[in-house]
Amino acid sequence: MPWFHLRVSHQTLLSREEAWEFLGTVSNLEQMTPKHMRFKLLSDPHKKIEMGSVLAYSICPLPFVKMLWVSEISAYEPMKRFCDTQLSGPYASWIHEHRIEGEDDGPSTLIDEVFFELPLGVLGTLAYALFVKSALLKAFSYRRHKLNELTNNDSTLEYQLTLKRIKA
Repeated sequence: MPWFHLRVSHQTLLSREEAWEFLGTVSNLEQMTPKHMRFKLLSDPHKKIEMGSVLAYSICPLPFVKMLWVSEISAYEPMKRFCDTQLSGPYASWIHEHRIEGEDDGPSTLIDEVFFELPLGVLGTLAYALFVKSALLKAFSYRRHKLNELTNNDSTLEYQLTLKRIKA
């Protein structure tokens, strides 16, 4: 099965502490997801992100296709990074690292690294070409827009997004 890698680097005016607080607030997930995906948090929105936390939500990756997505925080370094690993959901595998780089009192860079594998073999690869790639690029671009809006960030700061196949 092919594996894919998505990497987003987003410079922000937030300090490391402010960025950590924002990323670690579970309820922000809903605001950062495009409306058409009908993301609904099923876990306690006040739950703290920490090692072993399990988060559940429903999502509609395609029109009329509603899915349960459950992930676990599988790595956790306060003020630096955390990883959520899909336990069940639309992907065969999904590992998403959220990382913050920068000085404690200055601007920071938010980095998302996602490694994922699609289910269904050749059909999954076809689905990637037809709509998964486009949907992911749009979703992470939307996240950028919403992060800028919610945090009064300067939209002219550096932003990079790459998505590529890494293993056949």
